[in-house]
Amino acid sequence: MIILKLIDTVAGFFADILKKPGEVIAVFPQPDEGWKVQIEVTEDSEYMRKRARDDLMAIYEVSVDKDLQILGFERLSIRERNASSI
Repeated sequence: MIILKLIDTVAGFFADILKKPGEVIAVFPQPDEGWKVQIEVTEDSEYMRKRARDDLMAIYEVSVDKDLQILGFERLSIRERNASSI
């Protein structure tokens, strides 16, 4: 299934290239464009870690074309691991 390849592509990009392993939490098809994928990862920045009492979790949105090539990504939000995400 293409969805499984898409999830593997995005998770692999974050784990291998950005060194931020994470979990895909949402996949949205974009008509005539490809996909938008959201992934939650642990932020490992020392600067951020010094200011938080707990691990910081970030949600990124990733744009993927029809050929499963990553076009870009942006961080949508960041929170402490135990903080409410509502």
